[in-house]
Amino acid sequence: MNCKRLLAGLFAGLMLQSAYAADVRYGVMCYHNVIDETAPVVKTKEEQEMAGAIQRRYFPQTITVQRLAAHFNWLRDNGYTPVSFKQIQDARTGRAKLPPKPVLLTFDDGYMSFYTKIYPLLKAFNYPAVYALVTGWMETPQGGRIAYGKQMLPRSAFITWEQVREMQKSGLVEIASHTHDLHRSITGNPTGSQFAAVFPEYKNGRYETHAAYKQRVHNDLKRSVDIITARTGVRPNVIVWPYGQFNETAREIAAGVGLDNDFTLFDETLNTTEQRSVGRALIDNETGYPLMKAYLDGQMFTPPHQRAVHIDLDYLHDPDPAQVERNFDKLIERIYKMGITTVYLQAFADDDGNGVAEAVYFPNRHLKVKADLFSRVAWQLITRSNVKVYAWMPMMAFDLGSGYDYVTDSRTGKPSANHYLRLSPYSAKSRRAVAEIYEDLAFNSRFNGLIFHDDGFLTDYEGNTAAGARSAEQYRSEAGQKGDDLIGYSDMLKQASLKYSFNGKNEMKTARNLYAGVITRPESQQWFAQSLPKFAAAYDYTAIMAMPYMENEQPLSRKEAARWMGKLVAEVKRSNVPLDKTVFELQAVNWRTKQPVPAEEMTDWMTLLKKEGVKNLAYYPDNFLQDQPPLKTIKPAFSVQR
Repeated sequence: MNCKRLLAGLFAGLMLQSAYAADVRYGVMCYHNVIDETAPVVKTKEEQEMAGAIQRRYFPQTITVQRLAAHFNWLRDNGYTPVSFKQIQDARTGRAKLPPKPVLLTFDDGYMSFYTKIYPLLKAFNYPAVYALVTGWMETPQGGRIAYGKQMLPRSAFITWEQVREMQKSGLVEIASHTHDLHRSITGNPTGSQFAAVFPEYKNGRYETHAAYKQRVHNDLKRSVDIITARTGVRPNVIVWPYGQFNETAREIAAGVGLDNDFTLFDETLNTTEQRSVGRALIDNETGYPLMKAYLDGQMFTPPHQRAVHIDLDYLHDPDPAQVERNFDKLIERIYKMGITTVYLQAFADDDGNGVAEAVYFPNRHLKVKADLFSRVAWQLITRSNVKVYAWMPMMAFDLGSGYDYVTDSRTGKPSANHYLRLSPYSAKSRRAVAEIYEDLAFNSRFNGLIFHDDGFLTDYEGNTAAGARSAEQYRSEAGQKGDDLIGYSDMLKQASLKYSFNGKNEMKTARNLYAGVITRPESQQWFAQSLPKFAAAYDYTAIMAMPYMENEQPLSRKEAARWMGKLVAEVKRSNVPLDKTVFELQAVNWRTKQPVPAEEMTDWMTLLKKEGVKNLAYYPDNFLQDQPPLKTIKPAFSVQR
């Protein structure tokens, strides 16, 4: 009896420890270099090279030692307790508990200022920290030079192994890998876009193979681990990704060499002790206390309203390279001026306008490459126009020629002439081919999300259907199952992209187009095997095709179109699906009349929808070459800029 009580008590204790570990959240603050602007003027040439304003140019996140000390005082005075990463790992396994309001301090890159200025502060406050070292820089002989971006810096700007060992013995400093030679940029495509070296490389006129990429990353991380182990006697188990950038394949490789915890950047949410991928807030000299408090108290993250436009790369492409450059410049400038959050960027070519991909805009194993454009355009939109980019891709509408199974109508045994030609989602060969296309897209380009095209449907005579006459209940049941099958299929495509996508599963968002008729006419759910509640549960956003002139068989007046829009949003609200899980995607062209929808009418729709509580808006198409819709008219109603 006593044994049973003891076991029950132990079990209850373990459960409480596990629950505590899962509930505790902590912030991570990422610092870099520190300078003392009150120090005497330096005199040697080498010191002058690394002094004051020059350091700020080399190291953009440089802060003053006075500001860092003020941060440490602020943490102490406001009840925050810096903890070591070992304490966090002990809390994860239930061996210890974290104090209230825990925070982890991290310092990247291995600058000498850590030893001369930061370490004394850590000792004075008794604060632990994680210190991330680039072993390639550390192994540079004294008197040598270190390639830092486009600059060559003196070896003396960085710490020595002897100093590392001294600090490690204090118990305050834990050493992490910052890679061996991946803290640099590489060329990522034929136009010279610069990506972090943790991503695949374009070199000597060809893309790195999947196998070569994996081997390069593996060799680098293993070398870094081996060097740190040999130099310090302690094997690291944390990888701090340079620039905070990574993909899931690199993360798996890191775990394989013992780096089973990884630190990222630019995170606005707190971490749990269960997480092995740890987000951090980047701190610089301008970071104020209100921002630090909002982050450390878990009150910083507010999902932004999405404002998105669909961009056709078919508009940008031209046989004349000079015209491509002019088109490209117009696109980047327009999106920047528009002040929006997101671009749904076409990654497939559709020359005949039938909605089926016969070619794509990125290297891949299965389809013709019309032009290698997607990588460059996506990256420039992200870095110059300051938007998130979702790759706009079909789910099934790929024409891979003979030898593949396509969706057929059970009445004819052939693909329907009235719908997109679609690969069968039930064919193993077709599924594998499409997954490889998505994998190649992510391998060769950087983007923030996926938006699945409107081809993801199966009619009541397509897919897995029973032979012969069916009851209404059978129709509904089959449609529900087919809808689930398509959601599972799209998740398989997402997982294929995640192998190489930009910054992993937290960054990779998904959206999927939904026909408005599925909402306004419930019986049509079984015609398409689509459901708004199921979409809302499966994707970050459901992009509702709120296009009155496309949905209605008869021509509508402007007033009738507005009434239709009002009824649509009323039905969405009636479904109890949160409006922030939807994007209302408007039409900028009336395809029946082949004329642009007046921009004033589009802004009226936007005003109506926003009054009804709609958070996220998009439209298609945006003709950036002809300023359609006119920027001066659409921007006041559409932009997120104040």
